Amino acid sequence: MNTAKRIITTTFALLLVTFTFAQVSLGLKAGVNFANITIPEISIVNIPDAQTNKSFTVGAVAEFGIANGFAIQTEANYTKKGFIINEGIPLELANIPLPVGVKVTTDLNYIEVPVLAKYNFGNDKVGGYVTAGPTMSYASGGRFRTAANFIIDFNVVDQKFDFDNLNISKFDIGASIGAGGTVNLGATKLFVDARYTHGFNKLDNIPVIDLDFRNKNFALTTGFLIPLNKGYSRPRA
Repeated sequence: MNTAKRIITTTFALLLVTFTFAQVSLGLKAGVNFANITIPEISIVNIPDAQTNKSFTVGAVAEFGIANGFAIQTEANYTKKGFIINEGIPLELANIPLPVGVKVTTDLNYIEVPVLAKYNFGNDKVGGYVTAGPTMSYASGGRFRTAANFIIDFNVVDQKFDFDNLNISKFDIGASIGAGGTVNLGATKLFVDARYTHGFNKLDNIPVIDLDFRNKNFALTTGFLIPLNKGYSRPRA
């Protein structure tokens, strides 16, 4: 936890210095998040494949332009992560296949703060960019739902996800890499962003069986940025 505090303190100090000398743009974004988890291969444990949990993500964006197209972009996002496990049992009645099984949906709600190095390119009207950098996340809550399936779905369990009882860490540090395109409308810049994020922290802390589950997600978002100043300009000699 001390390491996490040092990372957060260093990040805010860096942003404060950058804000003083940079052109600042603020904006909002929203989009779709395709979340899943990494699943280890363990011969003694039969772990079913996890499926993508599609949900939404929204956030606030701050871009600090430095020079020559380089910038630092930080965000405060609310995003849903998790996974889906759908196990079926083959069953036929009068040679007619019937869907029988159980569907388990895990929704995890995260407050996510990425700090990204950004490189912009293009002209005054249309451009593009690439981003990369660390991401810090904290789980604010979640839900665990199971649904039995026999021709139709019906819920069996729908309850709050208890991180403490399940021995799952709420804090996650990861890395993001992405790319996007921009359209300059004068006072506003519209953007479309595609980003992949991979968590480094294990979701479980089970001492006997080290299952090594980690978050991973791909997000497609769109939003806008509004420049607030012209940045710092060094006086000419």
